[in-house]
Amino acid sequence: MLVFACYLSFFWYTYPMYIKTTKNSSGQIYYHLVESYWQDGQSRQRTLLSLGKAEDGRLDNLWQAVAKHQEVLTLIDLAKEISVADTFILGPLLVLERLFQNSGIDKLLDKLTQRHPRLGFDLKKLVFTMIASRFVKPGSKLKIFEHWQNRFFPEMLLGEIQLHQFYRALSVLAEHKEEIERDLFWQVRDLLSKEVDIILYDLTTLRFESTQATGLRQFGYSKERRSDCTQVVLGLLVRPDGVPVGFEVYPGNTFEGESVADIVQKMRDKFQVRRFVFVADRGLFSRKNLRALRGSNQDKCGEFIVGMKLGVFKHRHDEFYDRSRHTQINHELTFYETDHEGDRCIITWSRARAERDVKAREDILQKIRQKLQKKKITAKEFVTNKTYQRYVIGFNDNQAFKLNEKAITEDAKKDGFFGVLTNITDLSAQAIVTHYKNLWIVEDAFGEIKGNLKARPVFHWSDQNIIGHLTMCFLAYLCEALMTKALREKELMLESPAIEQGAIEPRPLTVVEAMRELQEVRAIPVKIHSTTIWVRTDIQGNAQKLFAAIGLKIPPKVLKLDKNQNPAGTK
Repeated sequence: MLVFACYLSFFWYTYPMYIKTTKNSSGQIYYHLVESYWQDGQSRQRTLLSLGKAEDGRLDNLWQAVAKHQEVLTLIDLAKEISVADTFILGPLLVLERLFQNSGIDKLLDKLTQRHPRLGFDLKKLVFTMIASRFVKPGSKLKIFEHWQNRFFPEMLLGEIQLHQFYRALSVLAEHKEEIERDLFWQVRDLLSKEVDIILYDLTTLRFESTQATGLRQFGYSKERRSDCTQVVLGLLVRPDGVPVGFEVYPGNTFEGESVADIVQKMRDKFQVRRFVFVADRGLFSRKNLRALRGSNQDKCGEFIVGMKLGVFKHRHDEFYDRSRHTQINHELTFYETDHEGDRCIITWSRARAERDVKAREDILQKIRQKLQKKKITAKEFVTNKTYQRYVIGFNDNQAFKLNEKAITEDAKKDGFFGVLTNITDLSAQAIVTHYKNLWIVEDAFGEIKGNLKARPVFHWSDQNIIGHLTMCFLAYLCEALMTKALREKELMLESPAIEQGAIEPRPLTVVEAMRELQEVRAIPVKIHSTTIWVRTDIQGNAQKLFAAIGLKIPPKVLKLDKNQNPAGTK
């Protein structure tokens, strides 16, 4: 009897199978497919298939047929043993891990963990979990505890985090806020190699779902038009490339102009750089704030670019609003430079701003005209809006209400004009105006912090946890800003079927769109017998572009092998 053994191994399991020959009484040889197996402690065989007469050249063909048959049987048996219980979010974690490394957040949080030996948990991984949830589905710390920490790839997280540990981490972040900002400032500054620091500054308000005023939580002027809620005032410092430098939190009833002296002094003490240029809008324009910006050290005078309230300089209106004095940069923009109390005063006119001013005024006038068409008109129709009152006459002399054409004409002369005050002497007027116009970047930052990262409404009540929460949001926005910067530098464009079909115009790829696709990159624990194989889904399209932008290599398909245990987070 001739025996040709065929052993096929898959993973760690071997299935013995061979071709056996037999001879009948007339001497004819036949092939049979036979399998060995164990039963009652003894090796036995069984014939699976009769393969016909043995002829020259048939053995190779039979061998190929057996191999194919073996593969099918193996896959069928294997499928019975495979278990896929769940999938876990992986893509955003891979990107954020790289950003923690590039920005220095990981080393900083490791250092803080060592400074708190009784903390009882890894601060870096816990903060990483909170920040990851900001990009996936922003919510409360309670929601992370109950749900999101169990939806992330467990190999990159701390393990099961207790609710009180989230709040303890916020306390640590609040305690070391100044150190965090200072260390990250120098880390990112060295990375970007900037010698002169242009700092953009603005304020916004963040509301609480609460009417109880205490500590930082106070009622005040709400930029979100939510006067029914308590709030805090957030002052944010940002570079022209969108990378945040620092922030301060003030009670919700703080007037925005009152924050300048405080934040400028903290900025000087904290960062100790050679040269800062502080850029702020006209809401902060006052003699008191200008004194604070200059500082008390005459050898190291603070430099600033601040928007001017041209309306208060009535004695200079004929000068400021006279375009014949202006120098034309192009047909869209002109400027006139003079001085104000020893500082450079730059008055600009732009066609785009003039068109916006005309449209804004016409929208208001259209509403007023609609009110004037009513048969019975009272002063109540106009008292809710100061601009209405400016453009309507008839309040005091009991005459019929009508448009104030004189006021309309006077305002039309001011369309397109804007003023900037600065004490910088080594930059051109055009460069000064350009730096000022970059203040939209701070507004954009507020939009990201409030919108995509959902820093508000705030669900914390103690001042310490409020500051800790906003420090965590600051770190999240730092990661987003670095991603945005990388995408812009690479000039990467959005991949979209709508763009390919011409339904929408081509547009740059944003972090939001890339992260949306990254959320679909999952880690899947595939359980085979007692072994769990962690595999990932494909990384392609916009998600792959973000990987390339931040210099992150795509990981292998097989992430990890676990023998003789259940994967974390699965049953």
